[in-house]
Amino acid sequence: MQVKTISTVGEIKPEHVKGRTVIVIDVLRASSTIVAAFDSGIKSIIPVKKAEEALALRSLNTILAGEWHCKKIKGFDYNNSPTILKTKKHTGKHLVLLTTNGTQAMEKAAQADRLLIGCFLNASACIKEALVQNSDITIYCAGTRNEFSFEDGLAAGMMIHLVKKQASSIVTCDFSDAMEASFLQLANKLPQLLFTTTTGKRLLQNQFEEDIRYCGQTDISQIVPILKGNRILSLSDT
Repeated sequence: MQVKTISTVGEIKPEHVKGRTVIVIDVLRASSTIVAAFDSGIKSIIPVKKAEEALALRSLNTILAGEWHCKKIKGFDYNNSPTILKTKKHTGKHLVLLTTNGTQAMEKAAQADRLLIGCFLNASACIKEALVQNSDITIYCAGTRNEFSFEDGLAAGMMIHLVKKQASSIVTCDFSDAMEASFLQLANKLPQLLFTTTTGKRLLQNQFEEDIRYCGQTDISQIVPILKGNRILSLSDT
């Protein structure tokens, strides 16, 4: 089994996606928001690229969440904030989600055999599901504003370490090994370390300290989000 880690949206290529299980990581905050949304009772999530698309999908049974460069979008119910979403129960509701980087990353990997959404919160559950498929794996960091995000790389490193512990005959790329080494060296500094990354600093400037702290927790959820058509579902509901 081959495991490859991709550092940004701009780096992803068709050969990284087709015939593979892909795990999209956007720790701060799209992946973490998606996991938190399902934990709050959301039934499905529709990722969109434009505010107009989201607003057109509004209904009594649909809520809108999203941000553009950390700012809540006018007319939306929530920012792209996992801690705000999880403060209320949304049982049976559908969520329309727009984010700066995460939704774009998902769209570019939509042709994967299986597309999962991962982060620190559900890393072990995500890897367990990926290994069940017995196919090559791409761990895909969304990054931020077309640049690599260290927090995504650390989450990828955690997943690489989990793969190596659970499966034999694993072939990894140099970047995967580097991210695993980084995670093993720095894991005991989470979640505080996320405050020092570029995205973490930007969120802190916008008063999202609670989000950063929440997103740095490891394995607190068994939710495995999976893309099915144009919707994201929790694996337990598929």
